[in-house]
Amino acid sequence: MSTPDDIHTLFSKGEELLDMMRKSREFTDQLMKENERLRLKNVQSEKEILELREKSQETKVEAFLRENAALLEKIKHLENRFSEVEEENQDFANKYVEITQQNESLANLYVASHQLHSTLDPQEVMTIVNEILINLVGAEDFATFLVDKMTKELTPVAGEGIFPKLATGELMWEEGILEQVISTGVPFYHDGETHLLEAPLACVPLKIKDEVVGAIAIFKLLVQKDGFAPMDTEILNLLAGQAATAIVCSRIYADADRKLKTIEGFIELLRRRDPLSEATLSPQEE
Repeated sequence: MSTPDDIHTLFSKGEELLDMMRKSREFTDQLMKENERLRLKNVQSEKEILELREKSQETKVEAFLRENAALLEKIKHLENRFSEVEEENQDFANKYVEITQQNESLANLYVASHQLHSTLDPQEVMTIVNEILINLVGAEDFATFLVDKMTKELTPVAGEGIFPKLATGELMWEEGILEQVISTGVPFYHDGETHLLEAPLACVPLKIKDEVVGAIAIFKLLVQKDGFAPMDTEILNLLAGQAATAIVCSRIYADADRKLKTIEGFIELLRRRDPLSEATLSPQEE
């Protein structure tokens, strides 16, 4: 049978057990709260990590976009520079071709001018002038006019394709332009359409120093030429001076040779008609 001491001891142990259970529950509640706090903190940390990752990715994307934009700008600059260099190369190539053509034309003109002054036959001189106008200038219908010193009239002395058309009336042009060029010594170039032949396409005076001795009039160009290039005008101006000297010198020589032959023929005729004159002239000749 239990004694009061045993009951008291049992009651004390029960109290201790209850107290331990309360403390255990309190500790459990504290652990649950701490666990909940840690879990929330972990969630917040993960959220912060995700936000940092997103920000980092956004920063990288922005940096990549900026770098890409900079590269695109560099590529655009290089493309523009490449286009400029390509245009410069094309300009240099065109200038090289132009200079080559000019040098070739000047070389041909030098050879032609040498040929002009290599003969004193007027017909050969005019033939050379015609060849220069056809081959170097590209003229198809043209004529060379000379001024008569005595009558001051203009006389066509050579040309290509112009005289038949003038005779048939197929080609009509303003002769006042030729007179204007002769009187002023200033070359004329038609600034209208090439098929309008009321005026010559070009009319260049033949000058020896300041004296105008004639003119070259061009009425039509070859089909492969659209008009006069700057080099053509230079060739015409150079040709005008060279041709003027060659034509005048050849005509003076031809006139002097013809007069000399006339005098020689006249003296020979006198010798045949008057034997005494021949006898008289013989001692002087000796």
